[in-house]
Amino acid sequence: MKFTHTEKIFWPKEKYTKGDVLAYYQKIAPVILPYLKGRPESLLRTPEGLKGPGFFQKNIGRGRVPEFVQTRTLKAPSAGKKVTYALIENKNSLLYFVNLGCIEFNPWQSRVRSLKKPDFLTVDLDPHGRSFDDVVVVAQHLHKTLDALGLKNYCKTSGKTGLHVLVPLGAKYTYEETRAFAKLLVQKVNADLPELTTLEQRLAKRRGRIYLDIARNAYGQTTAAPYCLRPYPGATVSTPLLWREVTKGLRPAQFTIKTMFRRLKKKGDLFKPLLRQRADLRRARNRLQNA
Repeated sequence: MKFTHTEKIFWPKEKYTKGDVLAYYQKIAPVILPYLKGRPESLLRTPEGLKGPGFFQKNIGRGRVPEFVQTRTLKAPSAGKKVTYALIENKNSLLYFVNLGCIEFNPWQSRVRSLKKPDFLTVDLDPHGRSFDDVVVVAQHLHKTLDALGLKNYCKTSGKTGLHVLVPLGAKYTYEETRAFAKLLVQKVNADLPELTTLEQRLAKRRGRIYLDIARNAYGQTTAAPYCLRPYPGATVSTPLLWREVTKGLRPAQFTIKTMFRRLKKKGDLFKPLLRQRADLRRARNRLQNA
């Protein structure tokens, strides 16, 4: 592959270039690929970096990509149309899309072999201006609630302003079952922390509270992949965390294109168990309803 415009500045303040992004993904490829393989990809292309607007591309069309890029044509989540999605199965396909201006990667929560059954449940904690220390309080409460229900759970920074809490499911439940449980879960957390959290989608009605967002638990919805860069000031990375790291003083800006490999060398891939573990949502739901 021939990479183009590698000298282009993607982060004006930090002076990180497109070449820096290519180098990052070339090195991180063995770690990030397990979270991308087999998953339809909604491509966020930002060819001008932070200087210009990005755009989402879901339908990449047939015959428009090199033969090492795999695709899958599927029914779109809405309108019933057919969409040809990219699958990122190897380092070459990853770098091909980076060269097209993809700073971040947004895969489905399910794989093509089990499209209607996600591998994990996701709760996105959206601070909407609230302090990050408050996000930490909510995340830890969610963690303790899931532990009490007997469910393994993991946390990562979104790479922007929030946190993502994930529960491994092992493609055992449908999106409908997953979302129904997620709804009960966030209702419980909201009842416990009504001054800090909200289930209100409309910004005007959140009144400065942290939104417990479960919208990603639906067919065709996407989430920023672990270890992906975000087109955000500081060149931050969506970073898996140990729960003991989720404490007051934590800041997403700690985890960047420059710090990620030191962290990986020290801690390894903290999300490795996520794709191997399964959950008993039915037993957890009964516990939740009887709590």
